[in-house]
Amino acid sequence: MNFMTEAQAYEGEMREFFEDLHRHPEPSHFEKRTNVRIREQLAAHGIDMLCPADNITIAVIRGAKPGRTIGLRFDTDALQMQELCDVPYKSEQDGLMHGCGHDAHTTCGVFVARLLQAHRDELCGTYKIIFQPAEEAATGAMQVLEQGLFRRVPMAGMLALHVWPGLAQGQLGIRSGAILSAVDSFEITVTGRGGHGSAPERACNPIPAGAALASALTTLRANDLPQAEPAVTAVTCIQAGTCNNVIPDRCILLGTIRTFSARTRAQAKARLEALTAGIAAAWGCTAAVGWTDGTPALCNDAGLAAAMERAAVSVFGKNGCVQIEPQMISEDFACYGSEVPICCALLGVGSPVGLHSAAFCPDSSVLLPAARFLAESAWSVLEDARA
Repeated sequence: MNFMTEAQAYEGEMREFFEDLHRHPEPSHFEKRTNVRIREQLAAHGIDMLCPADNITIAVIRGAKPGRTIGLRFDTDALQMQELCDVPYKSEQDGLMHGCGHDAHTTCGVFVARLLQAHRDELCGTYKIIFQPAEEAATGAMQVLEQGLFRRVPMAGMLALHVWPGLAQGQLGIRSGAILSAVDSFEITVTGRGGHGSAPERACNPIPAGAALASALTTLRANDLPQAEPAVTAVTCIQAGTCNNVIPDRCILLGTIRTFSARTRAQAKARLEALTAGIAAAWGCTAAVGWTDGTPALCNDAGLAAAMERAAVSVFGKNGCVQIEPQMISEDFACYGSEVPICCALLGVGSPVGLHSAAFCPDSSVLLPAARFLAESAWSVLEDARA
């Protein structure tokens, strides 16, 4: 299916829509204005929609020919951080910005829906374009799943795209299997015995134990986990004490573990707990580890990945599609994998700064080919299912 003619006609509108979303970012769970703007576009072009919540919109495009159903996911929320981009459409909301490119994703979703609607007489099956809230809070996918969408109508799969500063602008990264990591957060509480700073022998200072533990956890990957499977442990926050002459009772360490398989995920957690207990005891302290389980690893279905790769070559050219290595970032799109086959691709935006940077802003020139690529990917999947 060639969506090029319509896509080219949408270029100016896409840029305007993207810039409007960028100026008006909304935090996780409060994406109301964004959904109003989405619904205005869908209604103006005769696209059916489901609105199970004021921050969830699902566009429904029914092809003229019978076939299966496919979903495409686009996240809508922004980050609570101050924007430093010097662009005319800079965020107008103090302390909020689209620092992860969800404004670009949402824009693509709206115009993917319009592309598919324009070709509905040639399409088979049904396309559901899901505008999802709260990806940054890692709870939005579960909010969508709770609507029962997948139980009512089994899907051939779910597709997604994420802008990616690590690739050249207009380059598409794809792979079969694990592409984005699972993430689990830990909170370690090291407990000692407080006292006066002048008499450390009468106390049991938890700070040296916490410092030793923070250092040891950086070696967790090298010494304790399978070498063939990537894993990253990061201690990102240490909290202890209130002044310079009081030894505190506790030292708290916060951090994350990122892995790609259930086996390594379990091994990493067990080894962290063992290291924590041993090091705390060596300093005369005790320790407790609390876990907050995050999203699972995002594993791309082989068949969906093949369909997306074909579409990528069609849109970006043979040299514009690369097999990307697994990345240590997580995405709650992975949660849909418990219900349907999923596949996520990464689109290069050539940014000199990374995601979640106060200076991150993707170039709007990537929007048109991205929308065309996603429409062709979804069409290809349903054509394959029909064959």
